[in-house]
Amino acid sequence: MQRKYFIRSVSFILAAFVVYFSMSFILKGSEPTSVKAATIEPVKAATIEPVKVSKIAGYVPANTYKADAFPLQTFERYVESSYQAAGLAQSGLSLETFREAVTGYHNMMSAGLLSKEKPLVTVIDFNQSSKKRRLWVIDMEAREVLYNTWVAHGQGSGGEFATTFSNTPGSYQSSLGFYLTRGTYEGKNGNSLKLEGLDTGFNTNALQRYIVVHGAAYANADGIKVNGRLGRSQGCPALPLDLAQPIIKTIKNKTLLYIDGPSKTYSSSYLDIEQAALCLSMDKKGEDHLQA
Repeated sequence: MQRKYFIRSVSFILAAFVVYFSMSFILKGSEPTSVKAATIEPVKAATIEPVKVSKIAGYVPANTYKADAFPLQTFERYVESSYQAAGLAQSGLSLETFREAVTGYHNMMSAGLLSKEKPLVTVIDFNQSSKKRRLWVIDMEAREVLYNTWVAHGQGSGGEFATTFSNTPGSYQSSLGFYLTRGTYEGKNGNSLKLEGLDTGFNTNALQRYIVVHGAAYANADGIKVNGRLGRSQGCPALPLDLAQPIIKTIKNKTLLYIDGPSKTYSSSYLDIEQAALCLSMDKKGEDHLQA
């Protein structure tokens, strides 16, 4: 009887072990994969720096702190800081006209039109009275005014103020817009600087019309005292005799000259401020062509 009980006990114990190990195997094999997945470290994609893509074909970011996501804000800070550093408000040039000139400067620079050895912007503001010194030659790298003097407008454009503008030969009117300075020649007004007009329909006849920078006896303070206004030209931006040659020598050969004035129709591809903002941040070599 005892032997029979012992056999039953051993059988029961063996059966229990079999059941235990079987259940352990089943439970281990059916363990949810989510438990293991929960221990996987999260992907760090959120820490990857965004790629800054230029909208201008062929351009690459100069560096991560210049080619930022807000080029217009960077451009505006650059314009305002340059304006203040050069003391342009004190000398009478408006921020709006300066911004337009600088916009054209960067677009022309990116197009390869301008000399990299002469970072100059010459601005003529025909919104102002001819009695004012309304021409500025500005060094954009040094952020200083090299010259600020009188400049005549065409006799067909108005009296004290220039109010009308034309690209037509024989009109004796001044022409608005962006110009590229060329070389010099000896003309009836002495050594004169050729200007190539870049804005179709507004100043592209400048070479044909002989619209040039030259000196003139009527473009000085004495004429203002006598006539109540500056003397007028046949459409040329004429300068005082004592400053004409120094200015011509400084700005000749591939620098920018911008003539602003009252007009509801003037437009220019060089006034694309979004493109200029991108051009400030980067160039084709991956180097900033000016410090912001």
